Amino acid sequence: MNMLLCVGIIRLRSALGWGLTWWVGTGLLGWTARAIESGEPVWSLSLPEPRTLVVPTNMLTQDSTFGSGTLRGPCRVQLVYGAALFPPEPMAIVELRFRPDRQYGSAFSTTASNLVIWCSTTTRAPDDLSRTFDENVGEDATEVFNGTAALSSAFVGPPEGPKVFDIVIPLGRPFVYDPAAGNLLIDIRNYGAPGASLLSGQARPDDLASRVVGAVSASLGSPDTGAEAVQLVYYPTNVPPSPPPRLTRGPYLQKGTPTNMLVCWRTSRAADSRVQFGLQPDALQWAVTDEAPVTDHVIALTNLTPNTRYYYAVGTSDTTLAGGPDYTFVTTPTNAKPTRIWVLGDSGTAGQPGYEGLAAAVRDAYYAYTGDRETDVWLMLGDDAYLSGTDAEFQIALFDAYPTMLRRTPLWSCIGNHDVNPVGWPYLQIFHFPTNGEAGGVPSGSEKYYSFDYGNIHFVCLDSESSDRTPTGPMWRWLEQDLAANTKDWLIAFWHSPPYSKGTHDSDSWDLSGQMLQMRQYFVPLLEDYGVDLVLGGHSHDYQRSYLLDGHYGYSTELLPSMIKDSGSGRPGDTGAYRKSGLGPQPHQGAVYVVAGSSGWVTQFIPGLQQHPAMYITNRTLGSLVIDIYSNRLDAVFLRETGAIDDCFTILKGVPPEPLRLATFRLGPSRIQLQWKSIAGRSYQVQWASGLDSSDWLPLSPVITATSATTGWTNSSLPSVSQAFFRVVQVQ
Repeated sequence: MNMLLCVGIIRLRSALGWGLTWWVGTGLLGWTARAIESGEPVWSLSLPEPRTLVVPTNMLTQDSTFGSGTLRGPCRVQLVYGAALFPPEPMAIVELRFRPDRQYGSAFSTTASNLVIWCSTTTRAPDDLSRTFDENVGEDATEVFNGTAALSSAFVGPPEGPKVFDIVIPLGRPFVYDPAAGNLLIDIRNYGAPGASLLSGQARPDDLASRVVGAVSASLGSPDTGAEAVQLVYYPTNVPPSPPPRLTRGPYLQKGTPTNMLVCWRTSRAADSRVQFGLQPDALQWAVTDEAPVTDHVIALTNLTPNTRYYYAVGTSDTTLAGGPDYTFVTTPTNAKPTRIWVLGDSGTAGQPGYEGLAAAVRDAYYAYTGDRETDVWLMLGDDAYLSGTDAEFQIALFDAYPTMLRRTPLWSCIGNHDVNPVGWPYLQIFHFPTNGEAGGVPSGSEKYYSFDYGNIHFVCLDSESSDRTPTGPMWRWLEQDLAANTKDWLIAFWHSPPYSKGTHDSDSWDLSGQMLQMRQYFVPLLEDYGVDLVLGGHSHDYQRSYLLDGHYGYSTELLPSMIKDSGSGRPGDTGAYRKSGLGPQPHQGAVYVVAGSSGWVTQFIPGLQQHPAMYITNRTLGSLVIDIYSNRLDAVFLRETGAIDDCFTILKGVPPEPLRLATFRLGPSRIQLQWKSIAGRSYQVQWASGLDSSDWLPLSPVITATSATTGWTNSSLPSVSQAFFRVVQVQ
């Protein structure tokens, strides 16, 4: 066999004056050179005979009943063979040979019309393969075959095996493998070869070989201990120069402030770090570097201008890995500006069988809704990566799911119960949240709970899952100090387990470890003492939204009418927006509580549960919450994955109480029913007159003293007149 391995160019000039350009393969047992630019005769030298190696090693002389369909039907199979199976020197692999299974195999001849094979050096051990195909691929991934392959076998060999390795795939491009750098991965995508034999192999946990098997176009497969027997045809060679590292995660933005931004990313191998940035995508005139070789890169951009758009590119000192017009961010403003907030709860289902496309549908609906409008603040309400919050699950459910948003808008998250993974705490390794008050607020000393400012909004993130939830604990004490120092117009708090819920979780129950009860009993009173406006939670995989509430710290059966500050819809075109007279942190003027835990799935309600009495609406539907704040007005919509809007409400601050408003009015042949927005303790009366211009309004109801934010009255005795007009008045 002759094979030309090209690793460089040599130019020679002979004494006769004609020039030669030579491609030279070096470091082999021999070498080959061939004139490719000359009018003279071609000179060539031949390589020696190649070497062969069978992996797993015991399969050279042994066989077992296995029957792999890797070359028969459409599939993707990643085969990993441990470095200890190979000789220590690097090798240039030029051909792969398989053999038919001794029991299920047969002689055959067929054509694989579309066969794609990649090889790479992986750091993944055979017993630690990821079900995500891309996570197993090494940085030197090389396409070694792409096209049509003629496959055949004579099915030669002893009846009990092993058969001859006569299913031959010559590689279109050699792969240089160095066992010192890791394990060998052979990544096969077969789009179909009808009639091909089932292949020989074995399934043993101790043979330093395993695989991942899945659909040909899938991103996920199923790892197992099986592996095909492969005979590698190779030449010993030198190690080629290492290619640049590959970008395997990000970039993503963290901890945005008016003057700082963290840019984070991950590479396939350790390398130095560089971020170039500037005010135009084609003029990145500044750079921040770090010479330390790392795989998880974190670079702080400092001394930025508030409320300013920057563009950036990430990479190493000599290679740009990602950049362009879409790699951009806007620094946090110091003053009020129109602010769009996107809220996702329990969205981390992308890697869960049967739920893969749900979070993507919610995402795409929001992208269509917001269009070119920039997302200023992005919140996640926990359970960002099901089921166990592993690094691999975060890769699928977060980084693979939201790459565009991650590189444009800093993500702020709270811990969900499925994110609590004490083995390395991937959540705390991935996220970088303020601990020293650097984004606004009082230093918390913990990334599990923190605060930050955006314009005229103060955000508070709490940990309902893994931190001390008692009023003597450090989180409660920090929150009291932080709220006391806050002067912003708006106060929004978010954590995972909501204080009020009747859905897939019941806030009247102990649930997992009392999170919902304790957050309601200990933290809600403190937040309301300092004028919280909006509280966001997830955990329950549905959408629930409250009235304007204050003072409800017990069980749902203990909710009093006086605790509902406004029992209307909060919709300006209906019963009116929720109104708060104070602008800024004014205590006990009411807050809206939202459960938005259906951004990745909706699951079954607890049987027999009724809607929580504090809730205006409960929907078991997929979606996300979109909030717009400008000056003294907050508008929120629950956006379905279909693009429909299932709920909306508005909060106005710094405005007087609304004039008396009829919420509902129903008039039948002999019955009148009215409901109006009221103030607890005030007195009202229903009156009637025969004309709107009448000065003689007569009482129809007795004086009614309101006990809540809504008062109703029904009467079956109507005036005996041809026409009548009705009104509700407040009386002293």
